[in-house]
Amino acid sequence: MNEREAEKYVKKDNIWKKPDYQAMIDEGIPLGVVYYIKKVRDCLPASPRYPYGDNTTEKRLARQKEYIETVRQLEAVMKDVRTVEDAMKACDRFMVGNGYLSRVPIMGGSARYMVEKKGRDNPSVTDKLFTTLHIRSTDQFEWHFTKKAQSEQFGVPKERKVPRGYSIRYYDGENGYSRSGEWKPDTYYVTKGYQILKNNLATWDEALHWAQEKAKDRGRGGKKRFVPEQLSGVRRNGPDYRNGQDITGKDYLDTFGFRGGEFGNWMNQNDRQASLNMGFEALKDLASALKISDRDISYQGTLSIAFGARGSGNAAAHYEPLRKVINLTKMHGAGSLAHEWWHGLDDYLGVKMGAGEMLSEKPGSHPLFRKLESVMKYKLESPEQAQERAEQEMCRAKKNAERVLDDAVSSSLDQNGNKTQREQYTELKAAFLSGQPGTVEKINDLKKEVSGRMIPKTDRGMLEAYERILHGMSEQKTVKPRQIKTDYYQNSIRMGKEYGKDGGYWDCNAEMSARAFACYIKDKLPYRSDYLVGHAESAVAFSSGENGHLDIIKAYPEGEERRAINAVFDEIVAELKLQNILTHEEKTQPLDISGIREASDGQLSMFGSERSSVIDRLAAGKSVKTKSEYMTAAKKTEPEL
Repeated sequence: MNEREAEKYVKKDNIWKKPDYQAMIDEGIPLGVVYYIKKVRDCLPASPRYPYGDNTTEKRLARQKEYIETVRQLEAVMKDVRTVEDAMKACDRFMVGNGYLSRVPIMGGSARYMVEKKGRDNPSVTDKLFTTLHIRSTDQFEWHFTKKAQSEQFGVPKERKVPRGYSIRYYDGENGYSRSGEWKPDTYYVTKGYQILKNNLATWDEALHWAQEKAKDRGRGGKKRFVPEQLSGVRRNGPDYRNGQDITGKDYLDTFGFRGGEFGNWMNQNDRQASLNMGFEALKDLASALKISDRDISYQGTLSIAFGARGSGNAAAHYEPLRKVINLTKMHGAGSLAHEWWHGLDDYLGVKMGAGEMLSEKPGSHPLFRKLESVMKYKLESPEQAQERAEQEMCRAKKNAERVLDDAVSSSLDQNGNKTQREQYTELKAAFLSGQPGTVEKINDLKKEVSGRMIPKTDRGMLEAYERILHGMSEQKTVKPRQIKTDYYQNSIRMGKEYGKDGGYWDCNAEMSARAFACYIKDKLPYRSDYLVGHAESAVAFSSGENGHLDIIKAYPEGEERRAINAVFDEIVAELKLQNILTHEEKTQPLDISGIREASDGQLSMFGSERSSVIDRLAAGKSVKTKSEYMTAAKKTEPEL
C-alpha cells in the first residue's frame, strides 16, 4: 500500500473483523460475556491515533504498525474469553502480559497497577480500555454487562426489538396509569418518554408491531440522495479530432499520456468503442477550451481513466485520489468528465503544493484558490439590496425601541396622565423614533411630571442607546454594501439540507469548485460537448418554500456570479501556465493516423462486436433500455470466451 492507501485501510475492522455476536450467543456463550467482548473491542479507536510528534511519513508508518500489533494482541485475548471467569483474567493477560501495565503488590495480598512506558507511549491503550477490561467481581460484571446488555436489547433480533425511546408495559387492571374505566385489564400499552401513545393492545407482539410501525412513520420522509438524470442523448458538434477513426486504448496512452486505463467487466465491445470515442473527443475539447497541450490532460502522466469499472451505476462518475483514477460509470458518466477532471487537478495541485489533500479544501496554500473560495461563496450587496437591508434594520430598531419605551412609560401615562400629557407623549415618541437627539430626556421629564418618578436607570440607558442608533441611521445618506452569501453558496447549502444523505457534500469547496469548473468549460467552448459538460447544469431540485410555494434550487453558478467565478478560473489557468504546471497550446491536433494501428493494446482492449450498445444509443440520441433489460439481452448475445 502507498501512504494514502495505508491511511485509508489501516482500520480496526480490517485487522480484527467484527465478530458475529449473535452466533456467539447461539453457541451458548452467556449474553453478558458476549456484550463484554463487544464493549472491549469498541474501546479501541477505529484507526491509528497520531500524537502531535508523528509528523513524518516514517513516524506515521511506525504508529500504524504499532496499532496493528495492539489490535491483534487484544483480539487474541478476547478469542479465549468464554465465561465470566475468563473475562476477569483478560485485563492481566492483555495489559500486563504485553507490557502495558505492571502489577505492584501492596499490603493485604492485593496489588495495584502501574503504567509502563510502553503503555504511556501507545495512544490506543487508553484509560477507557483499561476500565472496561478490568473486572473486580462477578457482581460488577453482572451490573455493568449482563443487565446493560438486557436493557439495550443486545442480541435481540432486529424484528423483535422495541424501537429506541419506546417502552411496552403491561396493565393488570390494578396497577397502572388508568384512572378511568376505559382501559382493559390484561392488556399492553406503549409509551415514549412520559407520553402514553397507545393502550388496550391484546398481546405483547401486537404492541411491538404497533410501536415499530409508529417509529417507522416518524422516520419516513427523511434523508435522500441526489442522483442526476442520465442524458437522453450525447451530442457534440465540434471538430473531428478522430479523422473518422475509432479510438483504441493506445490512443489514450499515446495522445494524453494516461498512466493506464480500465473497463468494467460487463461493458460489451460496442459500449467500449462508444465510450472511447466520446471520451477522446471530450478530452480534446477540454484541452482546446483551456488552451493546454494534450499531455496536460493526464497531469504529466499521473492520471488513469476507467469506464464503468470502479463504481456503482447510480453514481454519475467519481475521482479516486488514492489511485489517481477518473471513473466514468457506464451510463451515468456521460456529462461529468470536466467535473471529475477538475477533482483530479485539484488533488494533483494539492499534493504538489504541500496541502496534503485537494487544494480547494486548503485554499490558504495558494492565493488564487483563496480568491476562488471567496468569489464562490461571498459577494457584495447590490445598492438596492443594501438599501432594502438598511430599511429592514431601521424597522427592527424602531420596533424594539418602541417596545422598550412603552414598557417604561405607557402604564404611568395611562393611569395618571391627562389627555394633553398623552398627546404630548405621542409627539415625543414620534420624535424619538425618528432619531431626534434629546428626546429621551424630555420623555423622562414628562413621566416625572405625571407620576413623580423618573424612567428607571437601566431603561433610560437602553433608550439613550436606541436614540443614538436611530439618529445615526436617519443621518446616513448612503448605505455601504456588505458581504453576503452568493446565490450559488446559499443554494448549495439548501441542496445539502434537501438531500441529507449528501450532507457536507454540496457546500464543500471541492464540490462547489468542480461544479463551477464544469460551467466554466461549458462557457469557454464555442460548441456543444455533452460527454464533457452535459451535467454542468444538472444540479437542480425542487423544494417547498416557507410560503408553501415550490422553489427551484440550482446548485450551480449563474449570471454575474458565474462570470466572476469564470474570471478567477482564467487567472488560475494562466498562473499554472506561468509555473509550467500547464503548458500553452493554442490549437489541439487531430489524431495521427499515418501509421497502421493495432486493434487492441492489452491495456484498454477493443474487440469487434455486432451487438447493440447502450452508450452507442446514447451517442446516437436514441432511447435506451434499462439496466435489467440490457443485462437480459447481454446474456443472450454474449460470446463465449
